[in-house]
Amino acid sequence: MLPIRHTLTRAGTAKYAIASIAALLSVASSLDSASAHSYPQAMDPAPDARLDAAPGHVGITYDSNIVQSGSSMVLLDSTDTPVPTHQDPTSGRQSSVLPIADLTPGPYTVAWTSVSADDGHTAQGFYTFVLNGGPVGIIDGQAQSQAPAADLMATLTVTSAPDGSSLLRADLSNTTGVERVRVQLSRPDLGVDLLDTKSSGDGGWILNNNEVAVPGAWHAQVIVRRTNVVDDAKGDFDFTVDSLTGAPAFASANAANSN
Repeated sequence: MLPIRHTLTRAGTAKYAIASIAALLSVASSLDSASAHSYPQAMDPAPDARLDAAPGHVGITYDSNIVQSGSSMVLLDSTDTPVPTHQDPTSGRQSSVLPIADLTPGPYTVAWTSVSADDGHTAQGFYTFVLNGGPVGIIDGQAQSQAPAADLMATLTVTSAPDGSSLLRADLSNTTGVERVRVQLSRPDLGVDLLDTKSSGDGGWILNNNEVAVPGAWHAQVIVRRTNVVDDAKGDFDFTVDSLTGAPAFASANAANSN
């Protein structure tokens, strides 16, 4: 018996291709919706805002509807102490809290958690603002360390900017083909914040929007995008900011490679 051969005409081939593409798009759409999260679209006060008066409310508008009962906002002062707040009645994409204690001048961190109304997935992150009239940041001093990032050596410096806000600087052993450098900051209690750096003007990349505004342990990942290199180069660092002195210090594993 001769084997059966399935022959497609040109029209049949086109229909098959269209059906295959439609199926792939359907799968991609399903995967996208299955991994939906709700992320801040607008914040009030805005990230790194410098305010002359205490805000009446602290609010976030997310990019999609959230589950109000599972979403939250915590306002932290410069000592990592939660500020007493009252949850405002909100719905849809809104989340807002009312500080019920007087805010003293200094930096504040907003730690947010959202639960997507689409699929119940949770996202977590943070941002900061400053109430003028007091210290802008918490870091006093400088610490520097090195870590491998693929075939590169990354150097991270943690210090304060001239205005007192936090400043993180990344330097690389080879800058050829570098298109973008990001720093991902994270803590278990605050979540993850992926941030774009800007050029320092002298060969490095800086992050100076006062992201580190509470003491304690931090993890930073320097992420380097290069031309014609498929995978980003990533260097990991662990550092702390002393709650009493504000002094930054790297963990021993990083410090072993310090300059």
